[in-house]
Amino acid sequence: MLNLRPAYLAAAALSVVAGAIPSDATTRRVKPTLMPLLVASSALFSSASNRRAAANKPLDTGLLVAGLTGGWVGDIVLMGKDSRSGDPAVRAGNLNRGSAAFAINQLADHALFLRAGARITGRNVALRIPAMLGGIGLASIRNKKALPAAVGYGTALATTSVLAQDSRPDAALGGNLFVVSDGLILGRLTLLRNGSRLDALTDSAVMATYVVAQMLLVDRLAEYIVGGK
Repeated sequence: MLNLRPAYLAAAALSVVAGAIPSDATTRRVKPTLMPLLVASSALFSSASNRRAAANKPLDTGLLVAGLTGGWVGDIVLMGKDSRSGDPAVRAGNLNRGSAAFAINQLADHALFLRAGARITGRNVALRIPAMLGGIGLASIRNKKALPAAVGYGTALATTSVLAQDSRPDAALGGNLFVVSDGLILGRLTLLRNGSRLDALTDSAVMATYVVAQMLLVDRLAEYIVGGK
């Protein structure tokens, strides 16, 4: 079986560089390949025995693929023309639409982590409340149009982070990096001048944290599917 993980890592690195340059043309070509390459390079397809194990768990496998499909749609929405609009309200609307797609990703992850034995604990929830309140407060003050993403999607993402924290250290890191990535997206929208050099570097940091976060989360969940633990 062809190992596609190097292809995912190469596409991820190119996306990070494209964000920093910035090169929207490169991003539009490379970013849509990320989620398909990630699932294809996961443990689900790494061997014949793993493929059989995944086939024997159609619900879990379907959840993982459906979640990454939501992430794929969100990637496409977030790199659309509205993301470069000079109107912050238009960019906020674009963020809300992308977040709605990514919410599918988060809900699928919730179901899989719960099925893998992770649980929501008060301590892990409490640790994420400051970040949630900070994001909601920032949107309230700087761009109220972004509140649906900050409140609704922010809650879903924080729940993923809480469940990942109760799983394994690699999954916990993935969940936390996802929170950082989306926090940077909100920071770009509310605090930075669109198209500035700092904006481009922050976009690159968004991609860097995102591609690692997704990889860590998917690797943990795929291993649960094929290994049962």
